[in-house]
Amino acid sequence: MEKRDLRISGASVATGGEYRDVKVSGASKITSDISCETMSISGAITVDGNVDATSCKISGACKVRGYVRSEEIKISGGSSIGDFLEGNEISLSGGIKVHGDIRSNHLKLSGEITVDGNMECEEFYLSGAITSKGTVNCEKCELKIASSSSLGELVGSEIVVKEGLSSGGLLKSLFGGGNGQLKVTLVEGDDIYLENTTAEVVRGAKVTLGPGCKVKKVEYSEKLEVHQQAKVEEKIEL
Repeated sequence: MEKRDLRISGASVATGGEYRDVKVSGASKITSDISCETMSISGAITVDGNVDATSCKISGACKVRGYVRSEEIKISGGSSIGDFLEGNEISLSGGIKVHGDIRSNHLKLSGEITVDGNMECEEFYLSGAITSKGTVNCEKCELKIASSSSLGELVGSEIVVKEGLSSGGLLKSLFGGGNGQLKVTLVEGDDIYLENTTAEVVRGAKVTLGPGCKVKKVEYSEKLEVHQQAKVEEKIEL
């Protein structure tokens, strides 16, 4: 049986189920789990369940009470995800909150992001601010921090943490004129470069601590470089 499309707009209510293409706008509500090939929702939308799709685009003040799982996920605006996000390509922008984990091959975040769970990905790029209580585990990580941010642990092969755009840039205008600062318990990787980072422990093969870093203990096996404007309490060569 061929799957049907779902189109709703305005102050409407629809049940979930299996569909081909889903397009929802306005102040609408989906009352249960939904599975589809493509999903596009915008406005003040609530999904009282999980979303399974091949392609999923969400914008506006949307709330999904369950998980979102899709090959490609794009979320913007002031959206909230009640459980995990899982997809090959995930792009989040705006003021996004994810109450569960994020699992992706390619993860790109911009704006102000809050993640209650862990984050696992091959490549991770951030421009903005992030708050996460869990562990970020990735192969390649590049964070451009434009405001006060915090992570539980940051683990990867290649890790770069820099201040966001220079004074007068877009990120500075959005997040204020102060320096972007990252607070993290542990940073562990093969090749690590950090700026404006406060950490309990930094552990790696090659470690470079740039300006604004405050680290209690650094453990390194190949190379350690410390900028004159960085502070390290203890250095241990492994």
